[in-house]
Amino acid sequence: MRGIRVVELEIHGPQGPRVIDLDHAFVAVYGPTNSGKTSLSDAISYCLGQKVEWRLAFSKYVTLCVLRIRIGENDYILRRPLGRGGTEIEIFNIGHELITRIPVKSDKHTPGPTFSDWILGELMLKDVIDSDEIRALNSRTARLTFNDVWPYLYRMQSEIDRQIILHAGGRDGARRALFELLFGLSDPKARLLDARLKECRRSATEQERILRNVQAFFTDTGTPPEKSAAEQEAALREMERVTTALQHCRAAITEWEKTRRDLRAQCESAQQAWHRASATLDRARAAQHAHPGNAAHPPQPGQRRLPICCPVCSQEISPERAGPTQCVLCLQKAVKSTPTTVAKQTAPVPMDLGRAEEELTQASTVLTQALKALEDHGATDPEKTRLAVVELTGQQSAFRERIKQLAAGIAHSQRLQELRAGVNAAQEESEHLKHEIATLEQQKGQREQILSEIEERLHKEITKIAPPWFNGSVQLDRERYLPLVDGQSFTQLGGGVKAAINVAYSLALLRHTVTLGTAEKSRLPCFLIVDAIRKNIGSNDVDKEFSARLYWSAFAAGDALLELGLGQVIVLDNDGPPEKVSSTKAFKSIKLTHEEPLIPGVSHADTGEDPLA
Repeated sequence: MRGIRVVELEIHGPQGPRVIDLDHAFVAVYGPTNSGKTSLSDAISYCLGQKVEWRLAFSKYVTLCVLRIRIGENDYILRRPLGRGGTEIEIFNIGHELITRIPVKSDKHTPGPTFSDWILGELMLKDVIDSDEIRALNSRTARLTFNDVWPYLYRMQSEIDRQIILHAGGRDGARRALFELLFGLSDPKARLLDARLKECRRSATEQERILRNVQAFFTDTGTPPEKSAAEQEAALREMERVTTALQHCRAAITEWEKTRRDLRAQCESAQQAWHRASATLDRARAAQHAHPGNAAHPPQPGQRRLPICCPVCSQEISPERAGPTQCVLCLQKAVKSTPTTVAKQTAPVPMDLGRAEEELTQASTVLTQALKALEDHGATDPEKTRLAVVELTGQQSAFRERIKQLAAGIAHSQRLQELRAGVNAAQEESEHLKHEIATLEQQKGQREQILSEIEERLHKEITKIAPPWFNGSVQLDRERYLPLVDGQSFTQLGGGVKAAINVAYSLALLRHTVTLGTAEKSRLPCFLIVDAIRKNIGSNDVDKEFSARLYWSAFAAGDALLELGLGQVIVLDNDGPPEKVSSTKAFKSIKLTHEEPLIPGVSHADTGEDPLA
């Protein structure tokens, strides 16, 4: 348990700053309507990181609020400008040295500590209500911050007759969780387990939704996951068979084409050898004709010369013959046998005509064999194999497309299995967490004792203020932790009684914490601002006595804090403290008027009128 005390408030207005001393356990701020009482409490709230809807004068003239507070034994100075600069709060020590400049809200682009983290840490509540373990679970998990604690500490005028305890966003579950943490009905471990349980349930719900969608997909397509898996397995086997056959066919075609290239090369080599032998024979004949006496083996009388035949068409090649009916080799031979060619190729040296004729015959034989081998190889053209390649390639493409289609079903099938496993795991974890929470609840035997103590303190406070027509029955709802007065809920009460019960409930919670002293059973910070404590209470004698008793209860709570040496109660009202309180002189009084308003030079909080104008 730690207390907060507002030591000093500094407001910068059009005529300079105004410093207001608030250093006391009980502070009474009073004055006529629109003199700045609510703006004073709003300025305190603003410096503590809250969002404020300013009155016209304050938003128009005030540029900066500076708050000096005491938390435990440490004093801090908080500076927060109005306007765009109000997104950050500067925190100084008592020596006016800057400790940190910290944002009021977290930025999703640059997440980091906020003012809530800082002040909860100072109040020793950070690990209790906003632990890092809970934050790490999921951003959707209902988090608790200092903004949720603040309604326990500030009973604002606009809400005092509408809600017992406010909670940012109106989340009833989070409100109950905060109450349990503040007053020892729960602990951080149970809070973490509860947050994990909520996250498990949320995850299970989300996975069940996706699971239904995936199951609907299989229902619409009419292809169950098992069938898709079987079809894919069969398609993969056929795809492997086709791919293997295709590889064999392509290898056979490749080998045939390689052999054909080799045979063509052999033919070209044989043709070149034949041309060389033919040219040699031409030169030998020309030499014999030019030098008949130099012939090594002149032809004998009556001996017939061996004919020279074309190895392709088998026709005898004659130098005088050259016509369009002859084959390519014959034409080439005829061209080579022209006088010009012979003249160029004729050598004056003697040549062996018989040997030249023998070489030509051998070259013709080799060329004939090479051409025959090429022709025979051409007869084995793998036309059917090529057709098989085309067919197999088509089958391969078809199987690929089918496997691609089945892969989507298989992926959904796998996702379906993962979702089922995820849902089962989340449900199992939920059951485990519920068991752990139930075990903690059984071990927490003081729960009913704590609620009974709060109920007893509430009964004392309401009995002390004695609302009109109060019959003496006060209970605390064990489910919602809200009071029932004479069997009536807060919403059933009316007028000033509703506002008074609201104040009494806040005072009861504060006095409960004070009664526990330094024990850690209650974590509620010892601090309370009540704006318009006598709101909607009438002005007859009975109502005046009722409002005086209510005021005295607030003073008694502040007096208890004075004895404890920490915390503060600030009460705002149109009228000053009643005689019973004034006679004690054990409080600090701040009076605001239209002539001496909160903002120097601005008399009317709504219109911003200047009394000197």
